[in-house]
Amino acid sequence: MYALERDSTYPGKAFDAKWRSLVFPSDYRNPAPADRYNLVVIGAGPAGLIAAIGAAGLGAKVALVERSAMGGDCLNVGCVPSKAMLAAARRVSDLRRSTSKQHRLDGSTHFDDAMKRMRNVRADISEHDSVGRFVTAGVDVFLGHASFVDTHSVAVDDIRLKANKILIATGSHPIVPPIPGLEYADPLTNEKIFDLREQPRSLGVIGGGPIGCELAQAFARLGSRVELFEVADRLLLQEEPEASALIENALLEDGVRLHLGVNVTKVQRLGEARVIVTADGIDVFADEILVAAGRQPNVAGLELDVAGITYDKTNGIHVNDRLQTARSHIFAAGDVVSAFRFTHNADVQARIVLRNALFAGRASTNQISIPRCTYTSPEVAQLGMTTSQASALDVPHDSYRVDWTGLDRGRTDSAGEGFAQVLTRRGSDQILGATIVGHDAGEQLATLSVLQANGLGLKALDKAVLLYPTRSEYLKRLADAYNRTRLTPLLAKLFRWWLSITR
Repeated sequence: MYALERDSTYPGKAFDAKWRSLVFPSDYRNPAPADRYNLVVIGAGPAGLIAAIGAAGLGAKVALVERSAMGGDCLNVGCVPSKAMLAAARRVSDLRRSTSKQHRLDGSTHFDDAMKRMRNVRADISEHDSVGRFVTAGVDVFLGHASFVDTHSVAVDDIRLKANKILIATGSHPIVPPIPGLEYADPLTNEKIFDLREQPRSLGVIGGGPIGCELAQAFARLGSRVELFEVADRLLLQEEPEASALIENALLEDGVRLHLGVNVTKVQRLGEARVIVTADGIDVFADEILVAAGRQPNVAGLELDVAGITYDKTNGIHVNDRLQTARSHIFAAGDVVSAFRFTHNADVQARIVLRNALFAGRASTNQISIPRCTYTSPEVAQLGMTTSQASALDVPHDSYRVDWTGLDRGRTDSAGEGFAQVLTRRGSDQILGATIVGHDAGEQLATLSVLQANGLGLKALDKAVLLYPTRSEYLKRLADAYNRTRLTPLLAKLFRWWLSITR
């Protein structure tokens, strides 16, 4: 269980007490198990929760096992707390920009307010994932560690659960790289950073992916001195280079010091301080170190070998496109099987499992395109292929782009930084990929996701009437850009001839 000592006072303590009582109540007693379940779900993160409550809603007898906290990483130490902190940090940034330079903002006060608000938001949202809600929905909830006894049985302490079908949805955990001295520096990960009670004056961040960038910006905006280390020569290596450059500039403007193309060789502990040492001979002192260097699937302790389930520690449990393991009645979904470690991916996979496990369906993960978003300011949202991926795979493509400065709403809101770019199959309007960088890029990507998922291209936007002035007008601009490519010289000549004779 993600927990703090209960005998101290810190911002949002009361909200944490509410949160814990909902996601892992100390007075909860596991129920007597049914003789047999339609479905046993191991792990109460997004995939497990959706599968369990969906199956129960259809009339199945369901058991749900959770060892740490209902809601998984997303609710407790991931999406919810991080986005709440980002929102608070964004407001502080806006306030700082609008405040006279003669008036100094109290960073620690803003940090305390941000942490308190984060804990309040997390506690409120916990109602949706609470033990009580799932028990009321007809799910038998078991709190404890699950392990396989045989191919149809799972043990939770001294309780045995038997099932026709089993879903493994145990999620993932942060990787702590084998940097000499790092483990002795008591580094923070996403599982620990939201437990902070006091603002670190300085924070060293190891890793320039989404988590590293988001939290580096948030802590810098809240007043910490932040230094970020990334072994690659740019941030957000999976994104378009121009998108990475915009985020780098944004972080620099917020005071984050970037060390790109730099290898951290060791970490030292000097009293309460930590020292990050690089191959370039740079020593950086920090009160705390946040490690954001990737994630690894949770497969340890499940006794998967007993059930004959194949797996590896890097890629997790091996499944086919119907999310079946080596044992066809045992399924796996979410972070424990997928490189796309997002809540929305866990959601769609849980729904696939429901169709296949309960109704002998043939639902597949093939042809599903999973979007992603890094929630910095500006945001970076991406769907399908990037330009470099299309080129590496020798996929012929065309590119269409709209800059926010070209839209009236971008100018009226002083939100002209960024762009929207769509890749289509060459000579076609079929959407291969899209990158959006801007104020609300994650929201703006939604329409393109819907189009691609339904096999529709840019031509489908022709009939749409979009509000003016909005940033969503970029969609019409993209459609117009595509339509202009269809006006061949011969067709243009025919148009001129027709218009000349009809004057």
